[in-house]
Amino acid sequence: MSNREDDHNQLQQGTQLRAALLPSFWLTQLLLLIPGGGLLWLFYLRTGYSLQGFFSWDNAGGIWIIGTVVAILGMVIQLVAWRVFPVDAFDDGGVNQLLLELPSPTLGPMFLVGAFSEELLVRGVLQTGLSAAFGPIQGIFFTSILFTAMHIRYLKKPVLMSGVFLISLILCTLYGFTGTLWATVWAHFLYNLGASILAKKYYLPYLQTSQTPKK
Repeated sequence: MSNREDDHNQLQQGTQLRAALLPSFWLTQLLLLIPGGGLLWLFYLRTGYSLQGFFSWDNAGGIWIIGTVVAILGMVIQLVAWRVFPVDAFDDGGVNQLLLELPSPTLGPMFLVGAFSEELLVRGVLQTGLSAAFGPIQGIFFTSILFTAMHIRYLKKPVLMSGVFLISLILCTLYGFTGTLWATVWAHFLYNLGASILAKKYYLPYLQTSQTPKK
């Protein structure tokens, strides 16, 4: 009876998490997008910076190519991590698993909006200001620390925290190299989408198998 009750409780908890996942995701993105846009205007656009300076399309081909290469690099790192570390190293309390169980057509718009809102605030506002204050290398490092701190649910998961920090270093370097947020938005979006598709094929089945009680 206790096993049935445990299964029922887990199922009920999973249903509640699924119901809260999408509203909390969109609320989080709104809470990133509004401050990101407001701070960009307050500290930069209001003082003479050009919006074109943050969202330049001068080298559109380079944006797509370099951003794609960076995203593929991130996916390779992700695949290696899945092979090197145990499955529980990636357990963030079930949120990522629930996210991965959503269909890719649902995840696509979520990742696109998420990439834009995070890059606007993190690379556009924070990295620009920190690099101006401390220098480009220090700006990349401090920005990556702040970006990692934003993923608070990974606090007790050093592998996940290290992965976020590494990806941020790569994205910050990409922004510093290209000088446009479109490159980091594209790379961020493509990495998240590609990694989710790979996770559905390679990681999620392994995770579900590991969670199946042994008889």
